[in-house]
Amino acid sequence: MTELPTMTGFPHCHGCVKFRSGPAAGCLACASRQLSQPGPGACAACSQLTGDQGRCPNELCRSPRRRIGTIHAIGYQAGALRRVIRSYKYGGTRSWSVVLGRLVLAWFEENMACDLPDLIVANPTFTSSGCQSDVGGPPFAHTEAVLRAAAAADVPGRWPFDIGIPAAIVKTRPTLRSADGQAWSKRASGIELRDAVRVPDRRRTRGKFIVVYDDICTTGTQLDAIAACLLDEGDAARVEGVVLARAPWRGAGDQPR
Repeated sequence: MTELPTMTGFPHCHGCVKFRSGPAAGCLACASRQLSQPGPGACAACSQLTGDQGRCPNELCRSPRRRIGTIHAIGYQAGALRRVIRSYKYGGTRSWSVVLGRLVLAWFEENMACDLPDLIVANPTFTSSGCQSDVGGPPFAHTEAVLRAAAAADVPGRWPFDIGIPAAIVKTRPTLRSADGQAWSKRASGIELRDAVRVPDRRRTRGKFIVVYDDICTTGTQLDAIAACLLDEGDAARVEGVVLARAPWRGAGDQPR
């Protein structure tokens, strides 16, 4: 009797028969069973969970200096998704880029088919051989690797993932670690990031609707800094963001007032 192929389920993706093949929508549908996802009560601007009065605690959403448009989230930073991202970024399991790329592709297919972006870029990574990652050793371009995986899974080539060299936006030097920081440190790292990024060729970004991909969003200041660069240096018309995971709010007091 012929044994049927195994569908192992997220996050046991490496043993799944669909690990590198089949429609990406199947991966998102499978992963969604384990994900906590934004619902109708989430902030319409940044996908953060709102308080009892329906107000988002994220000050960026109310800032008149905000540059980024809507920040979309595939899920919240919890459970299996949190473990997978940590394994990918800090645990050395770089093959997770295949699965994460397929989730990103499927999200675009499901949510942006009627509002097609002109370009999808990564929050860029600085990967000079002279610097160290947060866990030791040289850093790797983790956001760019996910976009390359998404482009590889996009067989028809419908979605404009930025996988060229140089990228449409590049990071010119290392900056302080932003992950797991409080709101005040996120603001500082966002300012530093804005000074570290550049648009090499504005002909690639001028007048375009651009979506910036990142793995995790806490306050959105990193995405806001990238949007500012794309708008000011790149003459982009509109910039939004999409992240794998929306992190819980860590601002002072944590609750909206």
